Amino acid sequence: MSATSPVFVGMDLGTFKTSVASSVGYRDVLQTAVGWPRDHVARTMLGRDVVFGKDLVDHRLALDVVRPFEKGALKYIDGKAAGMSDALIQKHALATRLVIEYAVNLVRRDNANASVYGVIGVPSRASVKNKRFIMDAAAGAFDSVAVVSEPFTIAYGMNRLTDALVIDIGAGTIDICPIYGVYPAEDEQVTLPIGGDLIDEEFEARLKQKYPDAQFSRNMIREIKERFGFVHDVNETAVAELPVGGRPQKLDVTEPLKAACRTVVKPVVDAVRQMIARFDPEFQQRMRNNIVLGGGGSQLKGLDRMIEAGLSEYGGAKVTRVTDATYAGAVGALKLAMSMPADGWTRLKEKGTASKAAA
Repeated sequence: MSATSPVFVGMDLGTFKTSVASSVGYRDVLQTAVGWPRDHVARTMLGRDVVFGKDLVDHRLALDVVRPFEKGALKYIDGKAAGMSDALIQKHALATRLVIEYAVNLVRRDNANASVYGVIGVPSRASVKNKRFIMDAAAGAFDSVAVVSEPFTIAYGMNRLTDALVIDIGAGTIDICPIYGVYPAEDEQVTLPIGGDLIDEEFEARLKQKYPDAQFSRNMIREIKERFGFVHDVNETAVAELPVGGRPQKLDVTEPLKAACRTVVKPVVDAVRQMIARFDPEFQQRMRNNIVLGGGGSQLKGLDRMIEAGLSEYGGAKVTRVTDATYAGAVGALKLAMSMPADGWTRLKEKGTASKAAA
């Protein structure tokens, strides 16, 4: 690619992880988080002022770690509504900008002089204010940007552009989007303010109740969920090694894990039922038979079958998972970026901030 050719980037800016894919062949995934050294000793040990990626886990005790979109804050709900102070909102806004810049710099390190055009996925019902927040955070990294619904990027990447329903299960939100040949209207989409973070909290509470002497961190909880998470009733056993009084023991976490994972099932099924009921009856059947699960939560074992069972009395359903939950959104966003017409972009570098409504 010549130096004058733009680099196109698709970005799935998730609550817990951000994945990027680019037209120059680079792709990566990193935590949507920033770490600042807690004191001068940590700064000396780390040798830098800001920490990203794997080092956030390896050195978390020495860091003040900020997840800017925790529980959907700033990306879906207003910071004030999330109970954040002005100072905390500013800190999370800085963290958002730094994550985006770090991810884009990884992509363009061999194309430093090229313009960068990016499509960024956000929750389906993100407000204009939330989208503008993302655009402002992206102004230092992209020359032009388009902000679109996360489920739509998944559908676009899979060529599921008609007669489909996409359910994107992230850490902070679950987004449900009908696909019928055009970009869906905002009031046709649904964002549920629940997701993987809620499952983690519920699992942690239930695990403490069952094993009050066990010791574990939120990272350990998340790792157990990602390894064993399931919602179905068939025989399934989850055994995790956790310290009890400082001594590692193997504990059966099957029931608390299943109960926690199931907290998202009913809200998803209810939302899908209500959404499908609003469409033409002929389209309802086609939509039920073409439901796509995306996002990290799509990997919960048995979730596809539970959704199908929940829709059985409504005529049945066929639910499939994306083949690559990590990159499906980013790859779809990249595909959309590379076919975006000129009037679909919002210029950032010329004006310094977003100047028109997001897609």
